[in-house]
Amino acid sequence: MASLLCPSSIAKPGADLFGVVDDTGHVEYLEQPVTVDETFVDAARQGRAPEERFRFASNCIKKGCMQWDANSAGCGLVGKIVEVMNQKAEQALPACPIRQRCRWYHQQGALACANCDEVVRNIRMEEHASV
Repeated sequence: MASLLCPSSIAKPGADLFGVVDDTGHVEYLEQPVTVDETFVDAARQGRAPEERFRFASNCIKKGCMQWDANSAGCGLVGKIVEVMNQKAEQALPACPIRQRCRWYHQQGALACANCDEVVRNIRMEEHASV
């Protein structure tokens, strides 16, 4: 099996664009992910941070990520999102182009999907948190 994808990646060449944030702040998923290149990333960095307007996925780096929970050997962020957002899983999940390889889905199943379309990465918040 190919490695699992982090559905909260940054905009970088080689990342997969899989969703666009709409005017209501929800993510509209693409039918198929699009691998972005440096030209896209440079253009997307004009204006607001691209991570506030798009959702990107890239290979989960496990222990190399500050969200990795060594105790559970998984992403610690998805559990927090499910708890805080508290959206219940519907019978029919929204179509998602990365679900089969999504780290969050593999850990939390339908609950991860139920809470995913409101998740937008905030780079400025992360910069302040690491200071």
